[in-house]
Amino acid sequence: MLQTIEQMIFRNLTPLSIRHLPAPDIGRAVGLSAAVYRQLEQEFQTVPPITLHHLNPPLMAGVWSACRESLIAGPQRALKEAVAVAVSESNRCPYCVEAHTSMLQGSADGEAIQSREARSEGGASVSGIVAWARATSDVSAPLLAAPPFSSAEAPAIMGTAVLFHYINRMVNLFLDNTMMPIVGKIPLLRDQALRIFSSVVSGRITALDVAPGTFLTDAPDMALPEEFRWAAPNPHVSGGLLRLASAAEKAATGSVDAGVRALVMEKVRNWNGGSPGLGKGWLDTAVSTLSEAMRPQARIALLAALASWAVDDSEVAAFRSAGGDDRALLDTAAWGAYIASNRIAGWFRLPSGAS
Repeated sequence: MLQTIEQMIFRNLTPLSIRHLPAPDIGRAVGLSAAVYRQLEQEFQTVPPITLHHLNPPLMAGVWSACRESLIAGPQRALKEAVAVAVSESNRCPYCVEAHTSMLQGSADGEAIQSREARSEGGASVSGIVAWARATSDVSAPLLAAPPFSSAEAPAIMGTAVLFHYINRMVNLFLDNTMMPIVGKIPLLRDQALRIFSSVVSGRITALDVAPGTFLTDAPDMALPEEFRWAAPNPHVSGGLLRLASAAEKAATGSVDAGVRALVMEKVRNWNGGSPGLGKGWLDTAVSTLSEAMRPQARIALLAALASWAVDDSEVAAFRSAGGDDRALLDTAAWGAYIASNRIAGWFRLPSGAS
């Protein structure tokens, strides 16, 4: 009975938090979309950070694969939830902080992980791993050169960090600030709802035993990007990241102008983390070399990559006025979010002694 109510909430109420894109009709889905929703409901839930991608089913499947294999499957779920929270805090993503704090609190080891007194399976301190996760947005952070976890733990922990650098950007663009769209703006009701959610829903979800390696799509015909080389020792994590990479690149090929892609790639290659600047003067300058018609799409892609919290209704309206539809908006933002997370992944280093 409780699980039926939970499913109803996730299918019908949580999509109310989606902005700028249509909500998914989960009950009428077919093909790959239906398979993604089915696996989500069995192993996690039909959460909006995944389902907002529904206009591009291969992209939704790629995002889910990266999420499943990095965060959800395998051991140390509570530790990976703590990594998700730390990255989300660094990216100013209140929705993800709220959601994954709830998951952390509901998990079996959540109390010990939150106290920072626990140690990982490889013997590393939780506080050190969380500090590493918070530092991943800065190429010059000393912790990136000396990760505080074992080489065996590295792919899943690093994969979770990369995943949330992507997810946070998409959530900042397309979701409200709370995962509780009805009561989220009323502090007392929100706090009570979150306590119930953590103890009942999050507790059930994080207790699921999800075996790694169950992919819904074949491995793409491309090599694992060099930036993800640290994931190669774990075929499940690397397989999930590879599917995300392939789907994001295909989304760009189908929806993003080649001139826009070239400009955005150049800007992201020269980005070393952090905010690109106050206001949007930096953005006006960045797109000034493009034609007027191409600038709205370039702005969405650059904002998704470098300042996702700064996307507002006017940016989306300009994109639509230039001829962009819902699918193109999703693909453009997803590609921008992906290349930023790919850039960050390239800063990661395996622990000392690992190849």
